[in-house]
Amino acid sequence: MIAFDKESPVQGFVIDNNMPGDLELTEYSISTLAWVGDAVFELFIRTRLAWENKEASGALHRKATSFVSARGQACLMGCLLTEDSSFLLEDKERNLLQRARNFHTASTPKNVDLSDYRQATAFEALIGWLWLCGNQERVMELIKHVLQESQMKGQTNESTR
Repeated sequence: MIAFDKESPVQGFVIDNNMPGDLELTEYSISTLAWVGDAVFELFIRTRLAWENKEASGALHRKATSFVSARGQACLMGCLLTEDSSFLLEDKERNLLQRARNFHTASTPKNVDLSDYRQATAFEALIGWLWLCGNQERVMELIKHVLQESQMKGQTNESTR
């Protein structure tokens, strides 16, 4: 489980203070945004797990993969899109999510439901876009929100396996 009552070393992780402002949604492909978002999300999860657990890397990897997987990210995306979500998405963010969910790729990973894969791609693309826009604080708020919501609804890492 990932706790949220402590400050995390990830919160101070900023790549550059001179980042450009909001990038137009079409400046990067969805696959590029998702690629960046996947890396950011995985780094957040790995950092939190390592910081909060004193287990060997194999055990930490098993915990991380339940979050950093198409199924796990689709569950988190569901928490973000519920009507009672307290995390308010801006119009640009909603537009990006819609565009990313409709993104068609030439290949999909084996053993992954296509719907889950598209939800995960949208989740990663949103994180990647926010990150590239220099909105690291918004990224951290988003990730913390969906992880907290998933734990409150009982969608912890055990249910995303």
